[in-house]
Amino acid sequence: MKLAIELFLAAFASSVFGSMVGLGGGFILVPILRLFFGLPPAEAAGTSLVLVTANSGAGATTYLLQKRVDVKLGLMFAIGGFPGAIIGAIMTKHIAPQAFDWLFGIFLVAVAVDMIFNAHKRVGARAEHDVGIRKAMSFRMAVGIGFLVGLVSSLFGIGGGVIVVPSLLYFSSLPAHAISATSHFVLILTSPTGLVVHFAQHDVMLADIIPLVLGGLLGGPVGAHLSLRLKSPQLLVIVGIALIFVAGSLALRHLIH
Repeated sequence: MKLAIELFLAAFASSVFGSMVGLGGGFILVPILRLFFGLPPAEAAGTSLVLVTANSGAGATTYLLQKRVDVKLGLMFAIGGFPGAIIGAIMTKHIAPQAFDWLFGIFLVAVAVDMIFNAHKRVGARAEHDVGIRKAMSFRMAVGIGFLVGLVSSLFGIGGGVIVVPSLLYFSSLPAHAISATSHFVLILTSPTGLVVHFAQHDVMLADIIPLVLGGLLGGPVGAHLSLRLKSPQLLVIVGIALIFVAGSLALRHLIH
């Protein structure tokens, strides 16, 4: 019972923090599972994907009903994302904990730097609401980015929003609301694939699913509400600094042993 409560609180906090910047809670939950719960990489990634799938599923359904999703582009991403997710989940099972933490830490720093130095560019994204207006993104580019999304999503258990969002921002002309909506759509197509592989590898415990899903579903709306109280550039910088701190903590645990 104590473990279930702790997992719920971890999922709730991760979902709140992650939804405040629209990237989901996986990139917060995985370090928590590694640093405070001591889960090995594969179990941390697989467990985190439960939260990612729940969050993206709820968001994607809403966005589809609002007709904000570029379905064609999302499906192109997913074609590459399916094999990427499978390979990523298998790789996690065979990676050493120290190597996982270093790779994940480097990835977090890269995401943080992008957030901090491109905060104003992200916030100043297109405001038009016509999902059909976008730069031509080739099939090869979309599939290639999708493969990377699936690989990173399953390898680290963070979902692919940290790749999908900037990719759509820099390589398409989708309006801001369509970028977030299409990102959720891509994740709900690719994340379950990685989750199924992790589950087959016994990386996910059935008893952990309910508290993670509840924490994610309850934390998402809270994070969205809190984000309205801070200016977006300021929020992105704060989260970026937090990610650098998390990356440092993952590295420090190996340096001091």
